[in-house]
Amino acid sequence: MITEKILAALTDENVQDIIDIGAGGGINYWATEPTDEEFAGLPEGKTYTIVEGQGVDFFLGGEREVDEVHYLSKDQVRVAYARLLDLDQEFVNREYHGYIVQSWIDRNEKDGIDASHIDAGTADVIIQLAALGEIRYG
Repeated sequence: MITEKILAALTDENVQDIIDIGAGGGINYWATEPTDEEFAGLPEGKTYTIVEGQGVDFFLGGEREVDEVHYLSKDQVRVAYARLLDLDQEFVNREYHGYIVQSWIDRNEKDGIDASHIDAGTADVIIQLAALGEIRYG
């Protein structure tokens, strides 16, 4: 059950931390760096550009492949986190769920959740759920 308390506990900085952790290595196997044009297409009310697809391989070359461009708001990330925090969630295994639960347990009013518990894999599943509505990769 998603409550206002859960959504409010994730500060803007917490959401940014989740995105940064994911972009730093969690989502790189299914998402690629946005182009300037993709960034420029960011609709009002959205903050993040996630490009589902594959970039050009550093060693092998090839073509950039884009499946879809997803534009996310901070609230979409908050809702995904809240859905994964639910004790009855069926999206992820106990390990990733445990990291999310621990980040919630260690929250405080000033700083929100303790994002130090969110590793690259956990950020990946939060971003996937926010962008894709499901855990499709990994």
